[in-house]
Amino acid sequence: MTIKKIPMFGQKMFNTSRLIIQHKFHISQYFRKPVSRICNRLCSSSLEIRSSHSLVGEPCNERSIIKVEGKEASPFLQGLVTNDMNHLEDGAVSMYSFILNTQGRVLFDVVIYKKNDETFLLECDGKVSNSLAKHLKIYKVRRKLKIDCVDDDYQTWSIFEPEIDEKSITEVDMESLYINPKAESESVLSITGDVEDTIITRDPRMKYLGHRLILPKSKTVTDVISDVQPSTDGLYRVLRYKLGVGEGSTEIPTTKCLPLEGNCDYLHGVSFHKGCYIGQELTARTFHTGVVRKRYMPLIFKGDISNIEYDAIVTNEKGKSVGKIRAFEGSVGIGLMRIAECLKAQNLLVKGSDISLTTFKPAWWPIEASKERMN
Repeated sequence: MTIKKIPMFGQKMFNTSRLIIQHKFHISQYFRKPVSRICNRLCSSSLEIRSSHSLVGEPCNERSIIKVEGKEASPFLQGLVTNDMNHLEDGAVSMYSFILNTQGRVLFDVVIYKKNDETFLLECDGKVSNSLAKHLKIYKVRRKLKIDCVDDDYQTWSIFEPEIDEKSITEVDMESLYINPKAESESVLSITGDVEDTIITRDPRMKYLGHRLILPKSKTVTDVISDVQPSTDGLYRVLRYKLGVGEGSTEIPTTKCLPLEGNCDYLHGVSFHKGCYIGQELTARTFHTGVVRKRYMPLIFKGDISNIEYDAIVTNEKGKSVGKIRAFEGSVGIGLMRIAECLKAQNLLVKGSDISLTTFKPAWWPIEASKERMN
């Protein structure tokens, strides 16, 4: 039997009859870097799956993919994104990040995938894909780069466990979040199909969001992963709302949110030790000296919410505004909330209605350490 080495820090091997994908973490201060394998140019293979829950695979039809290709692609993106491109250079396959304007406000939320040393795929909200491509081309200047939308070639999929055991989610210290993270997805994917030109990686934001796949348009998730139940029921959106994770231009509207309000730091989407990038000054100052009073939080509604308007104001029992609703699905939603005020409130209402709701601090949020200790 032929054994081939996989260049994964010289650790594991690829067996032509069985593929074992392991994930290792290389830690730099203030950043957790999941290092998973990119499955490009590998033959068909199989993996055992060990999971107490069934896995669901949903196409992320609302997401688009922008390809940035060229020798200068990595340093070009380094000056635009909040995270550190060196993590991808060091072996990570995917990375979460924001792209900011000069005032430090969020323009786009992206997941960046490394296809090869000169090619990166930026997954973004489909509604703003043209705007993102135009934004990148503005800063391209004379660099020899190709920036194209490749929606006709690739499709993003999410594989996840729709039901979360919230009792299993434990708080972690902000310091240990980066020093000794426990962020690996606990599901092992059963890969049985051809994974040519395919990227399979754990979601870089948190383990409870499962895995992220970039597949050729001609394939579906069941062509690659055998033990997955395909779905188009919006279960992934419900899962995100239960966790309090915003995504896309509707939930994180352009220029209406700061990166730390969007939990960029908690979701491992920002580096505070990289060089300069657009919007860095306000982000760094807020982290090191300021207080983040508002963050995206889960919402649970009671009553008929079909007539709730976008950006509806949430008030406490005194009629004071404590946040805004950014999206909802069924009885759950997500909102940009004033943390202290909404957690202290005895009653929360949608302004101008009798619809009540509750919110809570997500269990996956880290315990904040003092800035003196963090620095």
